[in-house]
Amino acid sequence: MKDVITVVGAGPLGLAIARRVGAGKHVLLADVHEETASTAAERLLDAGFDASTAVVDIASRASIEALVEQATALGPITGLIHAAGVSPSMASAEVILKVDLYGTAVLLETFGDVIASGGSGVVIACQSG
Repeated sequence: MKDVITVVGAGPLGLAIARRVGAGKHVLLADVHEETASTAAERLLDAGFDASTAVVDIASRASIEALVEQATALGPITGLIHAAGVSPSMASAEVILKVDLYGTAVLLETFGDVIASGGSGVVIACQSG
């Protein structure tokens, strides 16, 4: 079983980071939009990476918990890249708080419970994050 890097937010930033740290590991690309995750996975697979996808809504604890279950089934989680979020130009203040604040806290809590010894994580955020 390969080590697993979970990327939450499979857009250009998450994909760029995954390319840097994902060599020799299984990269799980999770996004609220299935098409975004699939496109990112295709790019990684075409470049020789081992990758799969998941759909996750980080404003939902149940959705995050399902992602953690999927990730742990793939192997030991040694990395979490959190590059998902919304900005004031994308969403209301209520949605920003649900995604950027609550979602990030739940994501860190749930992955923190299962990350392998020596594993690490990074949170990428804009000013509204």
